Amino acid sequence: MISTLQQIHQGKRYRLKDQDKAQIYQEICTTPRCSRKAMIRKLQIRPTTVSKIVRELIEDGLVEETPERLQESRGRAQVVLRANPDRLTAISLTVQARQLRAVRLTITEEVRERYTESLSPDVSNEGFLEACLRVYRGVTREVIPGSEILGVAVSLVGTVDGARKRWVSTARWRNIQNLDFGLLEQSLGQPVLINRMQDAELLYFIQKNPAYREKNVLLVHWGFGIGASYASRGKLLESTVGRTCEIGHMRVSSSLARQCQCGAYGCLETEAALWALQGNTPLGENHSLFTQGILDEEELGRQFREIDVSVNPLIENALKHFCMALYNVHQVLYPDTVLFLGPVTENPWVFQEITQFMRRELPSYAKDRVEYLALSGGFQGCIRSSVYPFFQRRLESLLKVRSF
Repeated sequence: MISTLQQIHQGKRYRLKDQDKAQIYQEICTTPRCSRKAMIRKLQIRPTTVSKIVRELIEDGLVEETPERLQESRGRAQVVLRANPDRLTAISLTVQARQLRAVRLTITEEVRERYTESLSPDVSNEGFLEACLRVYRGVTREVIPGSEILGVAVSLVGTVDGARKRWVSTARWRNIQNLDFGLLEQSLGQPVLINRMQDAELLYFIQKNPAYREKNVLLVHWGFGIGASYASRGKLLESTVGRTCEIGHMRVSSSLARQCQCGAYGCLETEAALWALQGNTPLGENHSLFTQGILDEEELGRQFREIDVSVNPLIENALKHFCMALYNVHQVLYPDTVLFLGPVTENPWVFQEITQFMRRELPSYAKDRVEYLALSGGFQGCIRSSVYPFFQRRLESLLKVRSF
């Protein structure tokens, strides 16, 4: 977020001095021991403009003058300025395994508080909303005076209708149906946004890696479920029903095959998702992949990085179906980059097998034009990118010059 502050007004009507204010604020946020004089010299902005803008930033609590002085070779010592990261804060909620996790983040993306609550497999709409209220209270106990809570972002799995703020359904909690997060908004008196975790994860990657903003990027998650997200030149592919890129529910077997958690038969997940591999009793008894009962994908990622799965028939079968599905998705979307996220692709051998298959099978005009990257650590970026809209909107207002 901080790295793109100077672009905060782009795409909207603004004055040059508003752009100056955004640029000055970004400089203070990103430069240790920053001073007015140093910014005048570096940014080539008039001294009077810098002085007036810094005064506004201090009045709004975004910037503080420190006791430290910076002595340059000539002239009087300069007051060192620093950003006040706690002036604005937002709450990010995510689901991991059967846990609801909350963190409170500052404008500099620092985590100030964390709180986690485990949820029952049969939790209801009402039970989930009550848990949201509890974890919200858990991460707002130490909000300092003068800190403004901007809102709550919730990153979810399953069918997510962000426009209507409804969590339509999820295989993880079958009793949750059409959960209306407008009710949470009313209870908190705070704006609430909801999104799909893989969408928020992809947006975070693009935000932090500007070179990919002009590319077509496909993010594929292979863990307990299988899903994807796609962005063309920085814009997400979205739908009106709350689902896109549901590659885990592409039909790869006949209608007489195993039933998927979604209710259909023959989905890719029945052959390759970890929930299916873990429950594959005939093979799993002799060729187990991981300790039964582990649901945390971060822990599973650590395990998959270390174990040898190259002779495991479960993985051999899963890879065959996964690679064919990925090939078909490529032929529809033609991504420039494919990102892999999830415990399975953290295994070096699995990642190598996927990339070798794609380079062997793709048409000659495409095979050398696709980049493949394996991400580690699970869903981490969505924690931060989901709250960007709150900071964006508030800073659009605060970073407009008002006194001259």
